Amino acid sequence: MSGYNGLNGLNGLNGLNGLNGLNGLNGLNGLNGLNGLNGLNGLNGLNGLVGYPSSESQTTGFGIRHVAGHDPIDPAGISPEDTKNDAQLSLWSDQVRGWIYIAEFLKNYSWATAEGEVTLRWGSRPMLTLGTPAPELLVSQLRFLTSYMDLRPDRGAEIVGQMGALAPHYAFILGLTPARNPKLFELIDLVQLLCTHCVMIPKHYLTVRRPDQIDGRIMPMIQTPSHGSFPSGHATQAMAIAALLAAVVDEKPAHYPDGEARKKLLFKQAERIAANRTVAGVHYPIDSWAGAMLGREIAGIVVDAATTPKNRSAVRAAQAYAPTLAAGDVDYFVDDLMAADHADAAKTYKVAHSGPLAWLWTEAMKEFL
Repeated sequence: MSGYNGLNGLNGLNGLNGLNGLNGLNGLNGLNGLNGLNGLNGLNGLNGLVGYPSSESQTTGFGIRHVAGHDPIDPAGISPEDTKNDAQLSLWSDQVRGWIYIAEFLKNYSWATAEGEVTLRWGSRPMLTLGTPAPELLVSQLRFLTSYMDLRPDRGAEIVGQMGALAPHYAFILGLTPARNPKLFELIDLVQLLCTHCVMIPKHYLTVRRPDQIDGRIMPMIQTPSHGSFPSGHATQAMAIAALLAAVVDEKPAHYPDGEARKKLLFKQAERIAANRTVAGVHYPIDSWAGAMLGREIAGIVVDAATTPKNRSAVRAAQAYAPTLAAGDVDYFVDDLMAADHADAAKTYKVAHSGPLAWLWTEAMKEFL
């Protein structure tokens, strides 16, 4: 695989329907998208078999090994790897690194359920509490899907293109390329995959009906995903990627002298990707609100874990969102989300330094001048 073709490992067009409409991702299968970032070719690349000797080479090897002699290997000459700084991550394939990153993140992710709500936790503390929207609110929100139907002819290509890997939909804003920014693309794909794991929990426990399951006149322009509507997985991913890349812009002001303008573009793109799911007929605006809030927390955790000094923790405010017909029946706009205060007063959670995530962040930052 090469360049963007590698990213198709995350794309349903290549048979991995994990991220396509968030239909399950099948966990580690989604990691195959990370393989393309190293330009691995074909099945040899996916199986880690590049350069493995053929049976003919094996025969040759046995024919020449005698010239190496029979002296024993001196254990004192074997130098240890740098296990203190996670430098050994550079020795592994990007797929193996992906498994390590995911395990590093998910060891702190848990949840608790109560009647009508689910609380997502980081460590032992609440991170985000989501409440089930009432049927009356869902019915009222249908008006937004109906009014957005007129946009389908204009946004159809966007909507279909956004059913897979989202990195390409942000890359042009920051001038990123897989050849120049392989580690940053690895980080983006990781965040998108983490979002999928995290969002499936509230989707499962809250079990909110999709718009076309309530009103047959919605007639979605794409297949409705086979899981709950609230929160929106695309909104989760889109906001997480935007927030992640905004942190990159802040980290590299010399590289992005127009940083504030670029951050506005990143977040507006996140809004558009989320809104396109409403245009397509598969999500209510409140789904995007909830998803964007979760995505913002996931990105914040990744960045904090990667940039907080060793033996230190960053403190983040817990969030809560339980939309009601009286106070939450609105469309989704990213500026409104940023302006709203959803902090769950007096509740905070801590994010500690992560060696593997810090390694990936540091390597990604080296890709900028």
